[in-house]
Amino acid sequence: MEKQVDVLIIGAGISGIGLAVHLSKNCPQRKFEILERRESFGGTWDLFRYPGIRSDSDMSTFGFNFKPWAKDKVLASGAEIKGYLSDVISENQLKDKIHFGHRVLSANYDSTKKKWLVEIEDNNKKKQTWSANFVMGCTGYYNYDQGYAPKFPKQEDFKGQFIHPQHWPENLDYTGKKVVIIGSGATAITLVPSMVKGGAGHVTMLQRSPTYIATIPSIDFIYEKTRKFMSEETAYKFTRARNIGMQRGIYALAQKYPKTVRRLLLKGIELQLKGKVDMKHFTPSYNPWDQRLCVVPDGDLFKSLREGKASVETDQIEKFTANGIQLKS
Repeated sequence: MEKQVDVLIIGAGISGIGLAVHLSKNCPQRKFEILERRESFGGTWDLFRYPGIRSDSDMSTFGFNFKPWAKDKVLASGAEIKGYLSDVISENQLKDKIHFGHRVLSANYDSTKKKWLVEIEDNNKKKQTWSANFVMGCTGYYNYDQGYAPKFPKQEDFKGQFIHPQHWPENLDYTGKKVVIIGSGATAITLVPSMVKGGAGHVTMLQRSPTYIATIPSIDFIYEKTRKFMSEETAYKFTRARNIGMQRGIYALAQKYPKTVRRLLLKGIELQLKGKVDMKHFTPSYNPWDQRLCVVPDGDLFKSLREGKASVETDQIEKFTANGIQLKS
């Protein structure tokens, strides 16, 4: 027998939960359900468990407009974000709306019935079909079974351990070990200082080309002050509007005056490095915001580099050897 709903939401991550709240508030007459393939909510913020996992957007803009972020921290850890989502689920009575362990096999629109027919399989391999007027895909873009992992020449010769951040081994001991992190995106610049702090012997960030990295304070002192004389909701709305305006302004400035913004960003990095690292590793060939700008709280990445506990190499991989990586240079 078909189960019928007005709106079927696929995914109980941040997008699916947010959509469910907006539906319940703005379209209370609509019946909706959420399908989640995994056994817990949170999506990325439940799956990723690598050291230091955090947001790379400030929580006043990354969080929901209907739920104030009640902490002073600008960037939240994965656990804090999942806790935030848990509160949203509880406060909006969504728990019974989420069906865990349900995988969507197909979704086809039936023109005769004027409905979507969605074939679902649960963890017991039992299949059923649900019908819906609307199907909302809130699945994100990660392959949860297997993250992207490029193949490198002679990779099989390496005698050490390969680890993908998406599937971080529980209780992994890397104390005193030499670690190479391939890439310099948001995950990489989070891992470097976190693994240094976790006791790694030395961490090297290996990149093909540099990226822009900006330092931001870990605490929003203006938000902290405004919460003392405004209601939490008002302070949050003010901070959210301020940060959205600032980010749009910086982007517009970068588009109109790319050389000026580039000069400012590079000067900020230079001040952080204090002559300890060659600026060539942090001088991209492209203009600011041609790619997404990465941020680090309180310059933690640069601190690890200055102290010599981490280093950065800009090159390409020739091949793997038994004990490491041979670069093309």
